[in-house]
Amino acid sequence: MNANAHLDFYLEDGCITEFENTFRKSMKTCLSDHLKDILKGRRIIFDSIEQTTIPIRPNGGFDQCKVTPQMVHPSEKVTSISAIDSSVLHLARTEEGRLYAAKAGVVISSGKRIRRHFRLGPMLIYLTEEFLHNSKIDHNLGNLLLVDSGIAKRLIRIRLERSIQLVFTSRLSNSIILIDGALRPSAFEDYNCTINRVIEMSTLSNNDIIGLSKNTNMTILHQFENLLKKLAYSACLDTSCMIKSLARNMLGNNLLVKLGKNENEYVLRADICSANGNDLECLGRLIGNDILSRSYPESLRIAHHISTFTTTEVSSLKGFISKSYGTEVVDQAATRRNILGVSFV
Repeated sequence: MNANAHLDFYLEDGCITEFENTFRKSMKTCLSDHLKDILKGRRIIFDSIEQTTIPIRPNGGFDQCKVTPQMVHPSEKVTSISAIDSSVLHLARTEEGRLYAAKAGVVISSGKRIRRHFRLGPMLIYLTEEFLHNSKIDHNLGNLLLVDSGIAKRLIRIRLERSIQLVFTSRLSNSIILIDGALRPSAFEDYNCTINRVIEMSTLSNNDIIGLSKNTNMTILHQFENLLKKLAYSACLDTSCMIKSLARNMLGNNLLVKLGKNENEYVLRADICSANGNDLECLGRLIGNDILSRSYPESLRIAHHISTFTTTEVSSLKGFISKSYGTEVVDQAATRRNILGVSFV
């Protein structure tokens, strides 16, 4: 089926509604349309914009594997590329829980052109003990979610992205779903919306899934980056045996890829679940249909920027919460100033 035949689907308002409905099923009653009664009269402390942190994975031992670069030839077969990214922000705290905002960006490309892009959100999510009890999350993990905003943001982001991925894989065929990050099951997934189910649905619909990682903490892979950078063509290295010895539960085939054809392009980690098992053909269709900048797909870059929160958006969200939900804002800075006094130095 021609990739452009799917574009009517992207233009329908119903597709965004379906994303939201799938996400709501995984997050249940903690979303914004339930917050007016829940937050009314609550004392709330707004937090500042946080920097995103990336957990470090330890390296382990492995058996040395022989790897040989393989050339990737751009394919002229028109294919729809759907790039997905998201971000989650910790907004505020109350006595009962924490309030978060989430956004997702989706970009569609084919034939070396950006065809469509849209945003899902911002959505407000209020995590409390009641939600965690109903979500069937392990009790110890649930307690961490209430006190560690980094872990909670990861849960929301994973469930939001899985919802979008599952809708795409069930609606599209003969396309590529492009994901920011590794293809790996998570304890934060909703049991009805897991990466394994996304891959299963993709295989049935003849879709390919590619997870691209810009960085890796597996230092053993760095020695192979220069090998790819020196090549004057697009190429990849199959590093599955090394990656699977260092990280558990990795899905698909795990490669190092240089998508650009020039020397000294960026080298990325790619986890690929191809419906027909041909990773080279899958990468060739990606190169032939997306725009590349320093070896990175433009669709995924735009999806990142669409999903990023601006300072203005954060200020607007805080004003909306204060006005619409009737919360009592606690000035944390004033409390600190009243206790410690003003410095004269």
